[in-house]
Amino acid sequence: MADFVKVYTTVPKQLLALLTNQLPYSLPLLRRLQFTKFENGLRETARVILAAESQLEDGLDFPKRFTAAYIDVGGGPDTQTWIYSTLEHPNDADPKDTAVYEKQLHKIIEESVVIAKAHGRPLVYGEAVLVGTLHDSVRDLLYKTGRVQARETGAYDKWLFKYEDLPKDETALPEGMHWGTATDDDCRVVTSRTNIPRTVQVLRRMPSLVIKLDDGTPVSWAFLGFDGSLISLHCEEPYRRRGLAKTLAAKLFREKSLDFADDGWCSADVAPDNDGSRGMCKRLNGKPTWRVSWVLLFVGEKPPNETNGTKNA
Repeated sequence: MADFVKVYTTVPKQLLALLTNQLPYSLPLLRRLQFTKFENGLRETARVILAAESQLEDGLDFPKRFTAAYIDVGGGPDTQTWIYSTLEHPNDADPKDTAVYEKQLHKIIEESVVIAKAHGRPLVYGEAVLVGTLHDSVRDLLYKTGRVQARETGAYDKWLFKYEDLPKDETALPEGMHWGTATDDDCRVVTSRTNIPRTVQVLRRMPSLVIKLDDGTPVSWAFLGFDGSLISLHCEEPYRRRGLAKTLAAKLFREKSLDFADDGWCSADVAPDNDGSRGMCKRLNGKPTWRVSWVLLFVGEKPPNETNGTKNA
């Protein structure tokens, strides 16, 4: 059958089933699509794109080779785009299929350019969108298009956690502390402790867990990002080395990840040189499984090297 390309304004249930069939490798995109069922989880400027070797319809076999993306050209400065391709699946990756995936990614970019043009307003990153937790294999093919710019943040390891392996022994909080969720004031504290571009408004949309003092002061916190990953895990200096962060992270995963889906998987993106976060992930019984990065993908009508008349110069 001829190649199949389609843009959706809502999330088709067949795509959720297709991605679920690819777990755990499809986890980031699947979780982002599952987040659309939350309040304000699907913005008007968001689109879902599928490029596959066959149609995705009820009653038909799943396409074996496909690439899918979620893109929100009106979003930012946090991650705007997630991509998954069967190229990432270790059982499906075949060097002979490179041309197939290059074509699918080209179709994803073509549709993204159309979406950005129809948006008709400036994007947060000029003519680009921020693609997050992008698998190395897909990134390498995207680089060939001339439309990708690396970010200074570098590479991260994708850590996977099996829900059944998360620590279940919940340590009682010390006297004078209690559990809560993040308020606007808490989120302002969170943004002041990180250089990652997230706003209070963005954080407030995410599932959260906070350990607070009796006077309401937050001392440790974490969130589940739009793709279900553990983000912004932090414990204030005077309260470290008490096991609070581990207790909080495990409780957040156990209680809030089920709001996305009950498929047994959780994740986190951790810099390979962040020994503290790596140690935390090990204590949560996680394993680093593949390498990811954040990049800018240019969705203007022409790649950057063609916009100033210098192509082939």
